[in-house]
Amino acid sequence: MKRSAALAPLSRDHHHALVVASALTRAGAGTCRAAAMLFADFITEHEGLHFALEESILLPALPTDERSQSLAASVLTDHEYLRDVAQRLKADQLEPTTELTTVLGVRFRDHVRLEERELFPYIESVLEPEALARIGEQLAAAS
Repeated sequence: MKRSAALAPLSRDHHHALVVASALTRAGAGTCRAAAMLFADFITEHEGLHFALEESILLPALPTDERSQSLAASVLTDHEYLRDVAQRLKADQLEPTTELTTVLGVRFRDHVRLEERELFPYIESVLEPEALARIGEQLAAAS
């Protein structure tokens, strides 16, 4: 799918997120702990910045209409859930079972799909090219 240059770096990050999500959904009894820790490390060491950029640059650029607010709420809810699970896994407060890794992998994959299939196309359709360019500059400066 063709993505605006402004949002392309975030889309590239999503590829890595999908690799982690796939590891989670494919994890069996012998690999669920490793997959869960891969996820926790990925969220805390990489995806946390990605989430912060979306929350501080992308979401505030949305118009104030109902569709924007609904998308922003979904994104923020997912970010909160994914951060929380990662923190709980790292603190050994959550047992990494195959059921957990499957649910977590599906949720992570669905989050990426929400952004790629709904949020990003919506942003590209409602923002002027100049506004998208400013977002791209801000994302590049913050990365």
